[in-house]
Amino acid sequence: MNVTIDIKALAIIAIAVAVVVLAVYVVMLLKKLMVTLEHTNKILEDVEVVSEIAANRSKDIDSIITDMSGSITTISDTIKGNQSTLSALTSLVNAIASLKGFIDKKDKK
Repeated sequence: MNVTIDIKALAIIAIAVAVVVLAVYVVMLLKKLMVTLEHTNKILEDVEVVSEIAANRSKDIDSIITDMSGSITTISDTIKGNQSTLSALTSLVNAIASLKGFIDKKDKK
């Protein structure tokens, strides 16, 4: 029993095998890519949550710093004799209330 294969048939078989191997490789690559995309989506969701928390905290801290700055300015003016003691005390109480509100909000979360 003799089998004769010419070069053209051998080339076609080699190309067909290469295409099958390439197809399997592409399928495996796409499967790994899907897993990577799922992990990336989870990470991006976490980043969104963390960014939102950071933005909220920075707004809270900004308002506290503004209140404290106003209180310090008022106290400074009172020491210089430019304002009444009552307005300085009122500003200080407002700043402390703002700080307390921030701490209470933080404890609730």
